[in-house]
Amino acid sequence: MTATNKHKATITLGLVLLGFVASHPFAHTFTGGLLASGFSAAMVGGLADWFAVSALFRRPLGIPFRTEIIPRNRARITQAIIAMVEGELLTRENIHATIGRYDIAALVVRYLADYGGKTHISEFLARVSDDVVAQVSPEKIARHITDVVRANADQLKLAPLLSQVVGWSVKNGYADRLVNFVIGELVTLLAQPQSGELIAGLIAEARVAYERGLRRRQFASQLFEGLGFTPAAMAAILQREGGQWLRTLADPDHPWREDLRQRALVLAERLASDPALQARVEAAKNDWLAGQADLDGRVAGVVTTVQRAAGGENGRAAIHRWLGAQVDKLVLALRQSGDQQQAVARLFRRALLALIDTHHAHIGKMVRERLDQYSTAALVSLIETRVGNDLQMIRINGSVVGGLAGMAIFLLTYWW
Repeated sequence: MTATNKHKATITLGLVLLGFVASHPFAHTFTGGLLASGFSAAMVGGLADWFAVSALFRRPLGIPFRTEIIPRNRARITQAIIAMVEGELLTRENIHATIGRYDIAALVVRYLADYGGKTHISEFLARVSDDVVAQVSPEKIARHITDVVRANADQLKLAPLLSQVVGWSVKNGYADRLVNFVIGELVTLLAQPQSGELIAGLIAEARVAYERGLRRRQFASQLFEGLGFTPAAMAAILQREGGQWLRTLADPDHPWREDLRQRALVLAERLASDPALQARVEAAKNDWLAGQADLDGRVAGVVTTVQRAAGGENGRAAIHRWLGAQVDKLVLALRQSGDQQQAVARLFRRALLALIDTHHAHIGKMVRERLDQYSTAALVSLIETRVGNDLQMIRINGSVVGGLAGMAIFLLTYWW
């Protein structure tokens, strides 16, 4: 801790004491009385404020009455810090507003294009294609897709087909594989240095918005940072804890995974029986088909490729290359289309905000766990290290104001 102000306060008190000793023998004169009165009041003010400042952290002169304020009130201070973080600094509204100012689409595009995202997606699709080729007859797939292509678009009912696909995927484990893939990609994305910088930036902006130039909030913010909760440190904690939490979701027996399977099965049931949902699916299908210039040619090419690749190593390699090329095209289209980027950004933003709303209470839990790592003595030392030097100005001000008040009282009584 920088002890400049503490030294200044001690030197000031020493000078006041010497001034009182030197001026007291001349207290019967006007000048001597004026100085003696000022120095005595300054000495009393400095000593009183020294006692007050010291009583925050320890027992000055061994006096137990109303001293050791911070150690005695550790639980209240901890709760106040948690309330400040959850209720004022990192509220849902502050986080929502800050996230809304960031270009999430650009982050996703950079991840896909520059940090291996499209490679991971290509590898995942390659594994899925290998399983499909091994377990399902390519001829059946080709015949089914050809029937769909031949069918009139108005007669094609996509919702029942999706119902079967979703139900089949859940029952055969492909939904779990997709979830595991998404979790793995989220863990990788969260561990990126750029994600840490983004989270730290969000926290720093929330802190600035919280302070708004108010001294009390600035003091509280400095105290909070002194406890080790710098934006970078909090970002690292969130990255670590978030990654660990995501990894727990990789357990197929996790309650959320079972809930997700049930929701998928409910969706499959709704796709087969809910007319309103079916109508929305058909509208989306028609909009997509309207934008496809050569659907027949594309499906025919895919069927031919799958048929040739039914069992050979070279064929599987060809499928992998084709899938990789399609992923590259999708990423390129995403980079060039502002509308698609905004759609992706909305999707990620909704998911992120839903996650924040669900787990906002974990912020206070993390703060409490961090504070509980400190013993009472270590916590007091840390607080004193961060704010004690500023508190020493109270001692200096007490001596100065006390001295001026003492001289003013002397002048008033002298003239009276």
